[in-house]
Amino acid sequence: MSFVNRLVVLVVLLIDLSSSTSYDDYKIIRVKLPDHESYLRLSSLVDLELFDLLTDGHTTHQDIIVSPEKFSETEDLLQNLQFQFLMVVENVQRLIEEEQLLTGLPLSPGSFSYDSYHTLTQINSHLDSLAVKYSDKAETFNLSSGTTYEGRGIQVIRITNDISANDSTSKPVIWIDGGIHAREWVSPATVMFIIDSLLGEEDQEIPAQLRDELLNKYQFVLGPVINPDGYEYTKYDRLWRKTRKPSGCQYNYQNWFGGCYFKLCYGSDPNRNWECHFAESGVSGDPCSLVYPGYQPFDQPCTNIVKDYLYQQKEKLVLYMSYHSYFQLFLTPVGYSIKAIPPHTQHHLTVGEAFVTAVQGRHNMTYTAKRVAELYEASGGSTDWVYEALGVVDSYGVELRDTGEQGFELKPDQIRPTGEENVAGLLAIIDNLYDNKNPTNK
Repeated sequence: MSFVNRLVVLVVLLIDLSSSTSYDDYKIIRVKLPDHESYLRLSSLVDLELFDLLTDGHTTHQDIIVSPEKFSETEDLLQNLQFQFLMVVENVQRLIEEEQLLTGLPLSPGSFSYDSYHTLTQINSHLDSLAVKYSDKAETFNLSSGTTYEGRGIQVIRITNDISANDSTSKPVIWIDGGIHAREWVSPATVMFIIDSLLGEEDQEIPAQLRDELLNKYQFVLGPVINPDGYEYTKYDRLWRKTRKPSGCQYNYQNWFGGCYFKLCYGSDPNRNWECHFAESGVSGDPCSLVYPGYQPFDQPCTNIVKDYLYQQKEKLVLYMSYHSYFQLFLTPVGYSIKAIPPHTQHHLTVGEAFVTAVQGRHNMTYTAKRVAELYEASGGSTDWVYEALGVVDSYGVELRDTGEQGFELKPDQIRPTGEENVAGLLAIIDNLYDNKNPTNK
């Protein structure tokens, strides 16, 4: 790219940053949690509006984000309640600006890179270019049951050998999605890396013979960004998590005139919006909360669209994978209750061990395998719905890099190694699929 082009990009980005939500001097604090009761106590403090939880929970610690105006009060509160904590990030905005300068840079036709993050338009354009280049094994389409609240389609790519053959749609389906939480940018990037690896664009990751075997046996359907409204909105609020459909009044308080007493809230948590023990645990009734699940299951267009497609494929679906960030975890069903022990727990443990070993073998990065509910109780998740409603034994979530040092603003130089280790992890999962060991399951 020429110097002039780079200068233009930087000016545009700086203009965007000036009109965006600023996190200048916001701090990320890591609070130690010796037990689950400590997590519940910390979570209950969110209602004081001093800080927000950044992650869904952790067995040993929880990251929170605090504005500069409320930092001293938050620090005093944590000390008075005898929480141990440490500063992880001094200035969140500085991380965001470093990341933004390498985001959305112009690409030459047909190219895609893993040294920067990309816009939704660039992601979808690359999918379309792959479908043209590999027309015998790839096709793109929008999931057909509608558009998101802001009118966007959810674009996916289907990859399999002899894709135009009549029997190609009869093969077992492996579904992979990313971007359900908007701010987790490394998630769509990792799904894109998996796509390029399956097609041989990243030919060092999957040997040609193995690629051919996989595409002969399976059809892969991958949606890098299944919450496109939220992902687009992260241009203006980098830490936006939810969808963008208006969700109601803060605290559900309306004024006498039918408006909101405080403010109108936007978005629901799309990973609390699935019809599996909906709104039972790990959620909030406040429409402004990061974990507001929606008014009812599938009232968010993006989750409803994906649900419709998955339901159509339920007799063929053998693996569901959903990529998130951050904390380096491999998560198995179920999440809605710590007391609910799935009948396939031993199989899930076996798959988790295989994933962790394969990932560590690539870049010596340690991931931990556990049930979602061992991390935090949260109902209405996509992996639980696929496991219980569709009967798919292999239904998993992955929390990608890192463990909080950079968090959602993971630096672009971490994209490629994150993708590489998760291709290795995915291959280990496929090698241990329940349907491979129990061929009469479906």
